[in-house]
Amino acid sequence: MTVALMPPQELALEDQFADLAARHVAPRSAQAYEAEVLDRLAWRRMAADGLWRIGVPVELGGTGGTWRDLATAIAGIARGSDDLGFTLSLIAHAGLVRALVEHGTAWHHRHILPPLMRGAIGATALTEPHGGSDVARTRTVARRADDGWYLTGTKDHITNAPVADRALVLGRIPDLGRRDITLFLVNLRSPGVRRGSPEELLGLRTSPTGALHLDDVFLPEEAVLGRPGEGLATLYDIISFDRALYGLVAAAYLEPRLDAVLRFSREREAFGAPILDHQYVQGRITDIRITIETARAVSLAGIDALVARDPEASLRCSVAKLIGSEGLVEAAENLMRLQGHTGYMRGDVSRDLQDALGTLIAGGTSEMQRKNILNQMLATRRQA
Repeated sequence: MTVALMPPQELALEDQFADLAARHVAPRSAQAYEAEVLDRLAWRRMAADGLWRIGVPVELGGTGGTWRDLATAIAGIARGSDDLGFTLSLIAHAGLVRALVEHGTAWHHRHILPPLMRGAIGATALTEPHGGSDVARTRTVARRADDGWYLTGTKDHITNAPVADRALVLGRIPDLGRRDITLFLVNLRSPGVRRGSPEELLGLRTSPTGALHLDDVFLPEEAVLGRPGEGLATLYDIISFDRALYGLVAAAYLEPRLDAVLRFSREREAFGAPILDHQYVQGRITDIRITIETARAVSLAGIDALVARDPEASLRCSVAKLIGSEGLVEAAENLMRLQGHTGYMRGDVSRDLQDALGTLIAGGTSEMQRKNILNQMLATRRQA
């Protein structure tokens, strides 16, 4: 694989984690998919090999790498794991790790970050049954206690919720008035936390998803991430990184599948020639390559903009999510069509299409990405 956008050290990092995933995730991927469970052995192995320390400063127990380095490692896992669901669970966790580093206090760095680097599982709980992706309509409410908060509400369709140890939960503090949206860090082993049953999904079955019910869950004063009432501004920075990761993961996941379908197209014959000689086949194959290159480029640009605190970082990350998920679905459909009836049979190719469809919803729908892109465009024009 030759990628001009990535320097040699990043390529080496991606290859390192692709190899780890090929050895420790891929062999159990089909079994985990059938059982509809997250491969916790593989999760712990990735943590033991330093995945979650990559983007964390040395003084906080990390290796001092960049967030782009972490993104590159996750892309490597997508390429080698043969398990898109497992990779999306990694994305959900990565957002929480970055949130703690970028927006956390010394208390967060001391009490919450270390377990998440060692293999505890994180989640970000935003969506609610009545509001969908419109996070500003959250009904999860925190009320003051003498030495902290009591948090009550329900979150729905949360990646990792059935298995997570910690969650970043979006709520509001009505006593603050109109600007009341706040982020809370919740220990999901606390009294008052109840998990819904894992959802039965069409695809992405190795990424457990479900509801969280919070009934007067006590949180210490320090559990707030960022300033009370300023949760939306902090949240948009957090979810932008997740969105960019979707595009990068889509590109990496498609790499080995493109190689496989190229081999197939050279070996399979139709009308007296390899199907690769036919223009309609060439068109589908080149469309997959275009998706890979485009998704990778816009995702890396989004991550770079986010790190540089570019005012248009959120827009670029939404573009990455949109191109990555939409392109992944189109590519998965092309892979199925190229392999004809065997592609439609239950197996790896049809699973890829089922999983790809889930990325149109997970991490914010395509419609929400377009809405964010437009809002960012209009905000930029107003500032000009």
